[in-house]
Amino acid sequence: MTGFSPDWLALREPFDRGARSARLAELFASRLPPTPRIVDLGGGTGANIRALAALMPAGTRWRMVDDDPEVIAVARASLAEYRVEFDRRDLAADLEGAIGDAQAITASALADLVSRTWIDRLFAAAAERAAPLLIVLTVDGWHEFSPAHPDDDLVLNAFAQDQRRDKGFGPALGGNAAEYLAAAARHVGFAVEGEASDWQIPSDATPMLHALIEGIAGASSSARPALARRIHAWRDARAASIAAKRLTFAVGHRDVCAYPERRA
Repeated sequence: MTGFSPDWLALREPFDRGARSARLAELFASRLPPTPRIVDLGGGTGANIRALAALMPAGTRWRMVDDDPEVIAVARASLAEYRVEFDRRDLAADLEGAIGDAQAITASALADLVSRTWIDRLFAAAAERAAPLLIVLTVDGWHEFSPAHPDDDLVLNAFAQDQRRDKGFGPALGGNAAEYLAAAARHVGFAVEGEASDWQIPSDATPMLHALIEGIAGASSSARPALARRIHAWRDARAASIAAKRLTFAVGHRDVCAYPERRA
C-alpha cells in the first residue's frame, strides 16, 4: 500500500522521529487497555512501531498491515524483538478486515494519501470498537524554504495538486487531511487533540534535501506539464543551493490522537 521504496522510508525515518509529538503518543498510550492489540495501518518498514513501542503498555501485541511484500520483508527483520504479526492486505479494498479485532489503531504518513470516504470508514470502524487512534505525520500543506525562490509558490501549488490525485482510495485529501481527521473524529463523538510535527531539514542533510526536491519537481511537472520547463529550472536552482549547503526546508505535518470520551 505504501508505494514507497525501503530506501526512501529509511531516509525519512530520522526526520519523522524528530518531528513526532511525544505528548500525543503518551496520551494515546494512556487510553489503551492492558496488553492491547494495536493495528498499524500502512506500516511500511515498521518505523511507526519502532517509534511507539517503548511508550506502549507491557505486553502490547501489534499487527502491521501493508500490501507491499518488499517493505514487509524489511519490517520483519527490523521488528524481530517485538510482538508483531504481519498482514499483507489491500487497505483500500478491505479496511475493516485490516482493523479486525484491534483495540487501537495507528498509522503514519497515510492520511494525506486517502480520501474523505476512507477516513469516514476508518472512524466508523474505530467507533464500533471504541478504539483510540494515533494518526501521525500527516502533511498539512505548509512548506518553507530558506532562502526563498521566486517560483516556490508556483511549484508548491502544482505539488499540492498532485497530492490530491487519486492514489487508489479515491481523491486524496493531501494538505486538508489533518483538518478532516479532526472533523471525522468529532462526528463519531470522539475527543481529538492535534499537535504540529513539522520536518525541519537542515542544510547538511543533503540526501534528504535532494530526494525532496527531485520528488516535488517530478510530481509538480506531472500535475502541470505546461510548467515543466520552469519547474525544472527551479529544481536545478535548488540543487545548486543544496550543493552549496545554503538550503533549509521545513515541511508541515500534524499528529492527531482521537479517542472515545471516558464516562464518569
